[in-house]
Amino acid sequence: MNANTLTLRRRSFLSNLGALALPLTINKLYAASNVQKPNVLFVLTDQWRYSAFSHADNGDALVKTPCIDQFASEGTRWRRSYSTTPVCTPERATLVTGRYAHQHGAMQNNRMLPPGNRCLAEIFRQAGYATHYTGKTHYDGEGRYDIIDPEGNTGWIPGDSAREWRRRGFQTYQGFNRGHQYITTNPSDVAMFDDDGRVMTEVLNRYEPEFQRELAEDFIRAHRTRPWLCYLSWGPPHTPYNEVPSAYKTYTVTAADRRSNVSGNTGASNLALYFAQCMALDDQFGQLMQFLENEGLKDNTLVVFTSDHGDMHYSHNLTDKSKPEEESVRVPLIMRLPGTTKPGHVSEVPIGGVDVMPTLLGLCGLPVPKTCAGVNKANSARGSSMPEIDSIYCVHNKPWRAVVTDRYKLILRDSTAPLTINSVNDLYDLVADPYELNNLKDDPAHATIKQQLFDRILQWISETDDPYPGAVTLSKFMYTN
Repeated sequence: MNANTLTLRRRSFLSNLGALALPLTINKLYAASNVQKPNVLFVLTDQWRYSAFSHADNGDALVKTPCIDQFASEGTRWRRSYSTTPVCTPERATLVTGRYAHQHGAMQNNRMLPPGNRCLAEIFRQAGYATHYTGKTHYDGEGRYDIIDPEGNTGWIPGDSAREWRRRGFQTYQGFNRGHQYITTNPSDVAMFDDDGRVMTEVLNRYEPEFQRELAEDFIRAHRTRPWLCYLSWGPPHTPYNEVPSAYKTYTVTAADRRSNVSGNTGASNLALYFAQCMALDDQFGQLMQFLENEGLKDNTLVVFTSDHGDMHYSHNLTDKSKPEEESVRVPLIMRLPGTTKPGHVSEVPIGGVDVMPTLLGLCGLPVPKTCAGVNKANSARGSSMPEIDSIYCVHNKPWRAVVTDRYKLILRDSTAPLTINSVNDLYDLVADPYELNNLKDDPAHATIKQQLFDRILQWISETDDPYPGAVTLSKFMYTN
């Protein structure tokens, strides 16, 4: 494929963005009234833990994120923000449905989000927004690009229900379902696909997040005359840590740099590269924010920045994600909509991934569907304390359940029935003990709070029809591919 062909394909995509608009009758409905509706830029990262920002309390000392720090100073960030299910597929499905994993059905990695779920982009699309996805989805089964071409055909036909429900409301798409590669040098390894399923070899020898940022900017430029939702999903700082431009490989991690719950310096080289990925993404995010300002779009764009889960990096001698410990389950969440969110506000309201969809719908003045299990916490983004919100819940299929307040975390790891107060495995005071080194589950001074939190989690299990301590039968949902 030559450069001219690639240029034509890029131009063809930009042209087709306009051609995929909603029917004229709907265009007429929103043309007059929706001009001032806020645009939405949703930036999702993969495996970026809460502590890996220079603005974070009890943060990783080495990491520097000046662009995101500046962004946080202009909007609201949540101190107690948690992944509802700290694994890629379940949490990504939660972010676009506002439902817990045992409700939406994508209970573990590489499971398909079943039909019948009311998804974020569908609501925005029906409200007259142009909707676009760039990057990794990872809620469309085991295939790498099934979301592009589910029937084995070329292209996407608007109105074709077999494709339509798998788009989950996104009219245009550039990306892939699952996998991670950030600097690809072999054409046969390219796994980015454009809207008609063609391989985007333009990404060759590029840093993938930079390429995806440019694609998102192209979409935004093409839709200046109507409100838009652009969902940009970056792969880093998830492995492979080493696939990052060499200019960012400036970190050296010593034992003194590690978190207080890490023994020794195991995995130091990987952590240094993880920080390098964070710094590289911070730079890309800064360029994206500058683009919005240069285009005159900053003041009418709600920007959401978050991650699907964190990364342990040997805290408590654990690795990766899927754990209830802070490094795995606590994630960044920052929202900025000038004139609506409170600049520089650090909210103490507990918030989970399940709350993100209803909250951003609330900020945009759109109705929250009854299918959402999460809570609209838009008032906390505006600066209110919301004292009625005192806890959130985190889950991981069969292994564990947790309840988190603005101060405490209680964890159940006992999968045997019936659940009793003796099923409580962990209780931490996250204010006094942010590294979770002092388990208070047997401390008489905390017996009352232990009972209160245990009662709450039992109530939540009942109210949400959570089968815990049993496990959801994955075959119940029938979708793997």
